[in-house]
Amino acid sequence: MIYKFGEKYVVFTEEVVNTLHKYKQLSYEAHESGGILLGKVYNDLIIIDQVSEPSKEDDSGRYYFFRNVKKAQRIAEQAWKESNGERLYLGEWHTHPEDVPTPSRDDRTLLKNMLKHSRINIDFLFMIIIGRDKPYMAVLNKRMVKMEPLNRIKATDGLNITIYKNKDKIYGFQVTGFLDFAPKAYNAAFSTIFVGTVNAISALTNLEDYVFEHTQGFIRFLAPDSRDEKSQTIMDIMLVQINTVLQEMKNTGMDKFVEIHYKEQNI
Repeated sequence: MIYKFGEKYVVFTEEVVNTLHKYKQLSYEAHESGGILLGKVYNDLIIIDQVSEPSKEDDSGRYYFFRNVKKAQRIAEQAWKESNGERLYLGEWHTHPEDVPTPSRDDRTLLKNMLKHSRINIDFLFMIIIGRDKPYMAVLNKRMVKMEPLNRIKATDGLNITIYKNKDKIYGFQVTGFLDFAPKAYNAAFSTIFVGTVNAISALTNLEDYVFEHTQGFIRFLAPDSRDEKSQTIMDIMLVQINTVLQEMKNTGMDKFVEIHYKEQNI
């Protein structure tokens, strides 16, 4: 799942989505479940890649869930330490026995209190409520009066490609979105380009210091060590391939659904 929060993309990994969905209250006997959200925050991206799951220390019933505060704190601290301070507490999740859930007054109060007393260096938190049919996804920051729903990226929003550059060298890329309504050949072409670039760098260079994150509708690759000549050559080839596909898409008018941006940054 991919959403938009201001100028940032919010990406939920496939593993997180599968974990949340398995706790849907599909039977009358099912209790509410819940936990905390953990992930990484970048300049233009938030990745929620870990959630805590309900345990015996929590208190729950058909229409309520109270997580154990101390255990949640231990989980958040452990995640922060194991990631060298990169993975942060980003909010709360729980289930409702509704097809399309809405936050209760207690839900709103919980998130406001967590945001008010949080010791992390961010000014927002997320609230996810898993319903039987659809989830409720919202964000609250210190400038908001109330929680605001997140906007989900749809297939009709197209593909957003960001190329990261340091002077005249490419050191990474990010691809977000879908082209599900376009001919399959275009989807296959872009997938081959980006996954192939990562595989080629991994197989043909000695580059080890890089970031690679991949889930449905999202891929991000950053290799700050732009001094590696083979890596740079592969990146240059990637850019040629992207432009070749975009040129072909102009013949059908499909190129308007693909945006490509270049971001310069000294590293």
